[in-house]
Amino acid sequence: MAKKKKNKRPGTRRSPELDEAQFEAEANYAESIFRSALGDVRASIDALECSLRFKPDYAPAILSMGSVEYQRGDSSAGWALFERLLGLPDDTPELVQIIDEAGDFLIQQDDYEEGYRLYKKAAARFPDVAVFHQGIGCCAGHIGRMQEAVDASVRALELEPDNQKFVNDLGYSLYEAGRLEEARETLERAVAMDPNDGLARGNLDLCEEALGRQRGKKPRAGGAARKRKGGKR
Repeated sequence: MAKKKKNKRPGTRRSPELDEAQFEAEANYAESIFRSALGDVRASIDALECSLRFKPDYAPAILSMGSVEYQRGDSSAGWALFERLLGLPDDTPELVQIIDEAGDFLIQQDDYEEGYRLYKKAAARFPDVAVFHQGIGCCAGHIGRMQEAVDASVRALELEPDNQKFVNDLGYSLYEAGRLEEARETLERAVAMDPNDGLARGNLDLCEEALGRQRGKKPRAGGAARKRKGGKR
């Protein structure tokens, strides 16, 4: 999908070359999406490559091409493209969202080491963006950095105190770290904030079962829940 151009400030003019490059980048990116929907993978990738030839800093195409490289098995090329996103100017349209989508892609690929590295770099540049700390927490937990997962989840919640998903994430991070009483209290809060959230309820059940085992009680039957990031896992 093509991205909207930012409105030009009064009294400023863009060169025809820049306008043409932007237009061609957007047009080829749209063509890539269309070809992908038709199942024509080769044509879709060709259009992405063409988009980046016209505008190497066009963030949507960088994200998509990076994903392609990872799926091809070339993680070095994929990482180089994702890292390029981190160097784009602050006024790049939807930059934070696009970086987070790159991290989500790595999480969906179960590549938590790379996701951790991406989110750490993103949070270093944008320390007040909560989803980047949430991403650190998710990936850190999966690679065994339990205390860092808790710390990152705490930071995300400090930035967005009313975000129920972040409350659930913190509760699950505490559960993974073995801090069961704190985890239960936090997960009870997550369930109270959204009684219809089956994931938070499942995480609370896991925590209560673990506490029951500590006390020698027979666990209740029930399925395992998983921690999520932004509702995407």
